Amino acid sequence: MGQIVLLILSLAGGIALFLYGLRVMSQGVLKVTGSRIRSSLRDIKPQALPCFGLGIWTTALIQSSSATTLMTVGMVNAGLLTVAQSIAVIMGANVGTTVTAWLLALFGYAYPVGIFAIPLVVAALPFIYSSKITHKPWGEILMGAAIMILGFTTFIGMVPAADPQSALWEFTRMLDSWGYGGVLVTFVVGLGCTIALQSSSATILCAMAFCAAGWISFPLAVGWMMGDNVGTSLTAVFAAKHTSVNGKRAAAAHLWFNVLGLVWALPLVYPVSDWLTESMSPTELSFACACYHSLFNLITAALLIGFIPLIERLLTHVFPVREEDDEELHLRFIQGGILSTAELSVEEARKESVTFGKRCQKMFGITRDFIHMPIDGEEHSHTFSRIEKYEKITDRIELEIVRYLNNLDRSSISQRIGERIRSLFKICDELESIGDSCYHIARAVARKRDNKIIFTDEQRDNIDRMLEITQRDIDLMVDLMEKHDLQAEDLQQAEAIEKEVNSLRNELRDQNINDVQEGHYTYQSGTIYMDVISECERLCDFVLNIIQALDEQSSRHFQS
Repeated sequence: MGQIVLLILSLAGGIALFLYGLRVMSQGVLKVTGSRIRSSLRDIKPQALPCFGLGIWTTALIQSSSATTLMTVGMVNAGLLTVAQSIAVIMGANVGTTVTAWLLALFGYAYPVGIFAIPLVVAALPFIYSSKITHKPWGEILMGAAIMILGFTTFIGMVPAADPQSALWEFTRMLDSWGYGGVLVTFVVGLGCTIALQSSSATILCAMAFCAAGWISFPLAVGWMMGDNVGTSLTAVFAAKHTSVNGKRAAAAHLWFNVLGLVWALPLVYPVSDWLTESMSPTELSFACACYHSLFNLITAALLIGFIPLIERLLTHVFPVREEDDEELHLRFIQGGILSTAELSVEEARKESVTFGKRCQKMFGITRDFIHMPIDGEEHSHTFSRIEKYEKITDRIELEIVRYLNNLDRSSISQRIGERIRSLFKICDELESIGDSCYHIARAVARKRDNKIIFTDEQRDNIDRMLEITQRDIDLMVDLMEKHDLQAEDLQQAEAIEKEVNSLRNELRDQNINDVQEGHYTYQSGTIYMDVISECERLCDFVLNIIQALDEQSSRHFQS
């Protein structure tokens, strides 16, 4: 009994080391290449084959189809990829993940590399303890590779040879006697393992090791790997539950791809195994598993890649776009969960901040209409209530975006991403302040109504002049937030508007003092009038702060 417990703990330890090493290595790779991967996904051509190839390359590089799929779903959710592009990328990710099986067969069985684990640890230490931040990710890559090698060599080495006298052997032979029923049982096992471990690579390692050791037959190993394929697609489905409708479509496409592949591949399991696995050694069995895994995904991709437009149309019908009330809190891009990479999580937050800016732009437009609205009637009170509701929404949006960014895994954040996060914190704070300013303007106008004050024609004209400049400033801010990568002239344009606003505010302040002294209007009227003018000037200060924050994270200061 003690030996069984020790064996189980050793196998679990091997899997744990493998998963941890894979995670550390993937994070290191993403820190080194994350910006390039994101740029490649964002700038990819719309044709299916380039997207398919990019999915293969990305997954083979970071050794995680789940990470690639989550990244793709995130970029669709953020509006950086179309659904059609994401389907092709996900097809490529499914093929790219088969590289893991080949690496395990090659370095776990054909050419064991366990002796290189410790030298890799030694090689990683100078990078990890380097004073240069850019060197540390390379240390993570080497250290992660070393831990991963220790993990899969430990697991493979601890799996005992099949014992015909054991209960497990009798159980797997019983599954074999069930034919396709046994394959379905191991399919469920593979599905459950992938969902539990959140790693298709670890599930493939288990299936391959037990098959090579003789515990399960090749057909049962194939069922296990098919369960792995469907299980990894469910990871994306769960992650996309609270994303936009396009994010749901991309995740559903991944699930459909694997389920449709299962339909054609499952009936061929036994015909293929009859001539593929006779008298094979453990090494040959491991390569047979890798070969079938690759063929399954390649053939499925070849069969479906020409039908991407049809799949996209079907997804549009299954997940239709629903109308949303703009005066309720609807986060479009960060509705739930953190994506697998800091790069994509920050990109989602950036896109959400753009939507936040557009909401503030709309709020200011409502405030402008409110200023010129007749004070008698229900419309005036109703509009003030709308502005008050918008102000509460801006408070909540700021809180949600900041909370989302605070939940990021700090260990995976590079210096560049850290700078972007700090800029987003500043932008969200200033956008919330713009919402406050709009509300303060509305409150000043409401006080004017309550005190039965009527502005002179000159006061109304001056307010219109200030509102027009402020509107121009907000429109520029939203345009630059969408543009994202500012040029020097963009900042100069914003600073010129700020000078224009300050100059007008000073002019109107001096004129207001003279007009009150000369009796053109009352002191109370002048106070409310200048409250509106000053709040517009303060709002433009917030706008300039946002544009300066955008400029700080532009490519003129950092290379993506």
